[in-house]
Amino acid sequence: MKVIVNKTKTIFSGFIVIFMGGFGIYYLVNSMYPEGPVFLVIAAVFAWLFFRNASTVTITPKSVTRSFFGLGKKEVPWTEIKELGLIGENVFNRKKNKTGHKYIYFSPKEMTAKERFDMIVKWPPKEMLYMEYQEKNLEYTMAIWGKDLKTYNVEDLFPNTEEVPRRY
Repeated sequence: MKVIVNKTKTIFSGFIVIFMGGFGIYYLVNSMYPEGPVFLVIAAVFAWLFFRNASTVTITPKSVTRSFFGLGKKEVPWTEIKELGLIGENVFNRKKNKTGHKYIYFSPKEMTAKERFDMIVKWPPKEMLYMEYQEKNLEYTMAIWGKDLKTYNVEDLFPNTEEVPRRY
């Protein structure tokens, strides 16, 4: 199964790269030097975001792999994954039904609730793979994983729970 890390952020950041990059090139061609580089720097920042969010996560029975058109490939075998979890990105909202964008993550170590909170605050994590939550992606992943799913800040999907391991 192949999944784009985050489709919404990919589309948004791609649009900004084209828009700002176009303005930057236009300004440079027309000798507007203070403005041109500024727009190109903004385009470069969003190009990095595009790269992060447009990467493809491939899940097979052997491993989980992230790559961008085959480049920058990072492969982690299932034997090295110690925790599979589902998190909500918006930890500072007090409403339990507004937990933010949800991600499935593949951690190389078991984590505590505090470590999960710290991971969300410093999102995106550099040391682990992750992908946008969709029910079919979670079901497929859980069929391969076969162990407990750790959750954090996803009360809108699993009401009346804080951090309860789940099996599908």
